[in-house]
Amino acid sequence: MSTPSLKIFENLPESAVVDYLRQHPDFFTRHEELLAKMEVLPSPKGPAISLVERQLTVLREENRQLQHKFESLIAIAQKNEQLNQRIQRIVAALASVSSPEEFFNTLYDCIQHEFNTDALVVRLFFSPNASFAGRPEFVEYDAQVFALFETVLEHNQTLCGRLTSEQTAYLFSNDQINSAVLIPLGVPKPQGILGLGSQEVSRFHAGMSTDLLRYMGELVSHLLKWWLRD
Repeated sequence: MSTPSLKIFENLPESAVVDYLRQHPDFFTRHEELLAKMEVLPSPKGPAISLVERQLTVLREENRQLQHKFESLIAIAQKNEQLNQRIQRIVAALASVSSPEEFFNTLYDCIQHEFNTDALVVRLFFSPNASFAGRPEFVEYDAQVFALFETVLEHNQTLCGRLTSEQTAYLFSNDQINSAVLIPLGVPKPQGILGLGSQEVSRFHAGMSTDLLRYMGELVSHLLKWWLRD
């Protein structure tokens, strides 16, 4: 049987050829001798190449992309594991404190050490018991707080990225804070904020995964709740 000439497609619209090949994916399997002759596919970076060479190029590129995705997933997993270990160390230290004052001192020391932040603040929007009287972390919940931190407090969401100038001024005395993460504190309903600030714009960004940070906030909240009991 003679090999069919590709000229039979010359008077056909491209769409008809594409439809035919889609409906007959085994066409080149039945006519393998055509593959070596089809040198009409332009290379993205050079002269025309055969269909087989083009397929190999595409496969190599797909392989590179898959390898890159795989490496990215590994890097994310490693970062999450490192973050999880940091959280475990913080919680272990907080679980061993013996006084309300030691609780906050340990919280600040551990988070500063583990995250190396430029600023750290805790704001709790309710009245504490007598053992916490006078602590600067406890402030009144008012309309200003609601307007500034509705996303964190009302929707129980961890916020990462660049804050507004009003949010920065309320939480951080350092006006050089260019990115931050705000973690809700309080269980079952958020009643406060744990804020980490950085002078680096890219340190905390909107694309960050916040699941583990929110988990840390929940653990800290449970430990704090134990000290707040009457």
